[in-house]
Amino acid sequence: MRIAICLESAALLTWEIISLLRFWKKLCVSVLCFIASTGTKSALAQKPTRAVQFKAAHSWSDPLRIEPRLSGNFGEMRGNHFHTGVDLKTEGREGLVVIAATDGQVSRVKMSPWGYGNALYLDGPDGVTTVYAHLQRFTPKVQSWAVERTYAVRSLGLDASPPASAGLHFQAGDTLGWSGNSGGSGGPHLHFEIRSTANQHPLNPLDGWLDKVDTRPPLLPVLWVESPAERLRVALPVSDTLVLPGKTRFAIEGYDLLDGASNICGLRTLAAQVTSESGETLLTYRASWDELDFAVNKDMNAHAFYPVWSKERDQVHRLHRLPTNRLGIYTTPPSEGWVELDSGMRAELRVAATDAAGNATSVHVSLVGGLSLSPEGGVCNDLGAQDHGEWKVEPGFAGTQSHGSFEFAWKAGTFFESEIMGVFVRENGRTLEMMPIDVPYRKSIQVQWPVPSSVNVWEGAWSILPGDTLPSDRWLAVQRKESGEVARAVVASWLDSAWEVDLPRGGHWTLERDTVAPRVLPYHSGTPLMVSGDAVWYVEDALSGIADVQMTIQGRWARVVWDPKRNMVTYAAADAIHPRGLPCPVSLQVTDEVGNIHTWRRTLTWP
Repeated sequence: MRIAICLESAALLTWEIISLLRFWKKLCVSVLCFIASTGTKSALAQKPTRAVQFKAAHSWSDPLRIEPRLSGNFGEMRGNHFHTGVDLKTEGREGLVVIAATDGQVSRVKMSPWGYGNALYLDGPDGVTTVYAHLQRFTPKVQSWAVERTYAVRSLGLDASPPASAGLHFQAGDTLGWSGNSGGSGGPHLHFEIRSTANQHPLNPLDGWLDKVDTRPPLLPVLWVESPAERLRVALPVSDTLVLPGKTRFAIEGYDLLDGASNICGLRTLAAQVTSESGETLLTYRASWDELDFAVNKDMNAHAFYPVWSKERDQVHRLHRLPTNRLGIYTTPPSEGWVELDSGMRAELRVAATDAAGNATSVHVSLVGGLSLSPEGGVCNDLGAQDHGEWKVEPGFAGTQSHGSFEFAWKAGTFFESEIMGVFVRENGRTLEMMPIDVPYRKSIQVQWPVPSSVNVWEGAWSILPGDTLPSDRWLAVQRKESGEVARAVVASWLDSAWEVDLPRGGHWTLERDTVAPRVLPYHSGTPLMVSGDAVWYVEDALSGIADVQMTIQGRWARVVWDPKRNMVTYAAADAIHPRGLPCPVSLQVTDEVGNIHTWRRTLTWP
């Protein structure tokens, strides 16, 4: 009895200490807020951030119990978007405990082969939602709800909102799941986001939400100078005056490096100004990454200097906001960005960048106007093309164009700037090249692709002999890498006398037919069964790609997890819909994007 009383007293004392520490935390933050309200000019006098105010009123826990090391941060350029959270390293492994940053109710559960993979959305107080992505698995009560829901809707993945009655409520510090490498993750890590619940806009987690020591300033290593005729790469800093080819605009490579990691990360702010020798401001620009909007995030392609970004993946920022750019990160008005200096006229370019910790870097370049260069000619200069042509497209207008037997159509807003679009047709209509290739599309261009004028023997398992009637189904427009590997493939739909295909970018496209079904192989040569009771198969498709995977056990639908990165499909023994010790028929059906199907059937006996 005495021991029990002592333990109870110790527990009460511990709780009193914790409560006292929380009280002092809130008191200190309140004092800081008061100091800020008095207008004191010290660093403490800055208006408290939303994160500071939130932490003063509510419990908060970092999502991992290890020192935060980042492989990616907020606002970093990614494929077709800015990164909307931070990527927390998990020591190169899976299975680290992921904990709730705030009190809250799970508002959304996702399980997908792509994107965020296994992800949880936790709605917390004061309109703040936290997101935890690429998880290996969820905590048991969430996992159980998600699996039951998947069986109810019989879907390969899941994107659902649990009702309050599901009881998926957590306190800050509770276990939500375990870190993993699911979805589009390039390696084990935790993707963590802070969002405003009302509009789901992501907020910068390094604006006071996560405590991350960072003493390294941003880097501004390269300036890009663009004229109507050429692009010039200039290593920074520049000791001599830079001679400009008349009408020019600027872009700069800018990124941040964080303590404890070598990964290239995004900036917090970027500003630029061009001032003439007479003091006239010729260009002003400022961008700040504190909040993003998923609805317009693809306009990152208009922010980036796309000709370099698309090839090198360097973090190169335009130093102007195109009028078609809808991103809300700018505090300066839109502009085409052109600066014109007469021959001999001098000016100064100044660029400054900061990171979320306040570290700053600046560069300045002395400019002088030189001789203007004539713009390059049209894009159609390939005399080997059997059919070629070009026309002008405007960003604010939809349009159509007939070229030979091809028909092209695009919607308003497809392009970010006025462009000269060119097409080359080769191999009797089997190959199409759209130019320019270093211009981003906000929307796809619809192409009516006519039947090639003659039929030759085409390479691959889908060869067609001369004289055969050309089939109309299972065709794709394909882009390949120099190695021959498929870079992207778009399914073509048959419309009476032509194929319709939506091309997401320019470049070299070839019409190919896919008649080969996906491959399905059990993990072991004779059986997919593992010691754990899981069943695992390798699945892959060489051309169009896998569209769907469905499994049945004794005729009953069974949930599988498809991992495209590893070409693996897994049935988890924990789902427990299989009998034990009895032979039962199992069917795994894999369908590719054009409808080819491979069905694997065996009788399996689970121990």
